[in-house]
Formats: sequence, structure tokens, C-alpha cells
Amino acid sequence: MTTQPLDDLRQTLAADGYILTIDDSGDRLEARIRAEDGVCGDCLVPKNLMAAMLSNATGTAADSIDITYPTEIGDDGQLV
Repeated sequence: MTTQPLDDLRQTLAADGYILTIDDSGDRLEARIRAEDGVCGDCLVPKNLMAAMLSNATGTAADSIDITYPTEIGDDGQLV
């Protein structure tokens, strides 16, 4: 999935040291945000606001988006 609004959101997050990946292969949109080394894993907006931003960027209903934040991802890339 590549759209200009989604690319813009990715660039905005990247400017603060976050990496957004999206998986839309299932019934729900899976958004995973990782923090680069040294970047605060707890410094993102609340998930309901991020879901609204992702909804605007992708056209997917906010309640159909699952979001994983950096603090929920272990060093091995797996969910904790």
C-alpha cells in the first residue's frame, strides 16, 4: 500500500526516528511502528490518535487498524 498521505505520514514519523510498516494482507490493517536506537519508544501520540491519522492516510476505518508501538516490540522484532 503506497499513497501520498501514507508516504507523508511515514516521512513525518521517520523525521522523529520512527519506522512505520503496514501489512494489509488480512481483514485488518496491521501497523507496526519501531523506534530507531536512542529514540523514545513511549513518545508517540495515543493509539486512538495514531489510528485516526492512519485511517486518514489509508482510507481504512480506524477501528479496523491494529497498531503495535515500539515498547511492544522486543529487540528480536517479536511482540513482547
